[in-house]
Amino acid sequence: MNDRDISMRAGGRLAQALLLMGLFLGSPLTEAAIQGRLGTDNADCLRCHHMETLGYRDPGTGDILDLHVDARQFEHSAHGELQCVDCHEGDFGQYPHPESVRGQRLDCVGCHKELHKADKRHYTFETIAEEFASSIHATSDSPKAAGFDCHRCHDPHVFRHSEVGQPLAAIVQKDNQLCLSCHTKIREPYSTAHLWLPKRDKHWGSVRCLDCHTPLTDPSRPVSHQILAAKDSNFDCINCHSKEPRLLQRLYRYRSETDLAGGGWLSKAVFNEAYVVGMSRSPQLDALGLGVIGLTLLGLIAHGWGRYRAYRRLKEDRP
Repeated sequence: MNDRDISMRAGGRLAQALLLMGLFLGSPLTEAAIQGRLGTDNADCLRCHHMETLGYRDPGTGDILDLHVDARQFEHSAHGELQCVDCHEGDFGQYPHPESVRGQRLDCVGCHKELHKADKRHYTFETIAEEFASSIHATSDSPKAAGFDCHRCHDPHVFRHSEVGQPLAAIVQKDNQLCLSCHTKIREPYSTAHLWLPKRDKHWGSVRCLDCHTPLTDPSRPVSHQILAAKDSNFDCINCHSKEPRLLQRLYRYRSETDLAGGGWLSKAVFNEAYVVGMSRSPQLDALGLGVIGLTLLGLIAHGWGRYRAYRRLKEDRP
């Protein structure tokens, strides 16, 4: 076989391949089948978005945007019962997705403003939007705060409300991690941001950043979304280390509920006012202290009863 025959055979195979490709791409049935396989339910979306390496480079900023969604985390999130297209409206049945839907910016208030029944929650998203508008995250002229929105802190594919019964330490760690994931320099040993705060690591493990960096709100409402500037935040130790600290209206409202549910009214009445934030509370020492107090009271009662009996006997023996 000479070189000419080989070239003719190769050319024939190439022509056949191009013909088959043209028939494949031009077939309306094939196009419909592709569109059908994409679909618009969560399973179809996660076929691509479950990949940890899925992302693209923003042509405007040059940043790589992460498009990965953890299916397990999303299932257990606050939005786990929703369909992707409930929030991501548009023609997502095509791939690549059209430019008109790829650049959409979602707004939490756009959906949650419809939930207007006050008896189902203690706050409204309109109120949150107003508080956020006065927040340092919205008013700062720093380039890092440009385009700051709800999703910077609350990933809609992961976010989940803290629940009654969840350990306080877990709530503090989760909330503070949101702040420290951006404010990374705060963690540096030589950072002067919290130089005034004694044992800052102990505080970070026991108190949320929000408890000092937001204004006080009505006790019936949750913590405000108005994040204060550093100079306007709480610097007074007495606000927390006192008989009736501001934490009773914030983080300790949650502990008060769990203590009351787990240990009854006595646990709330005895321990709530005396517990100082940052200390290592020991239930065994609490029980021992109550036992000592109880035995002391019993001793006083027994002593008083004995003196009373002795007095009665002395009175009866007298002529």
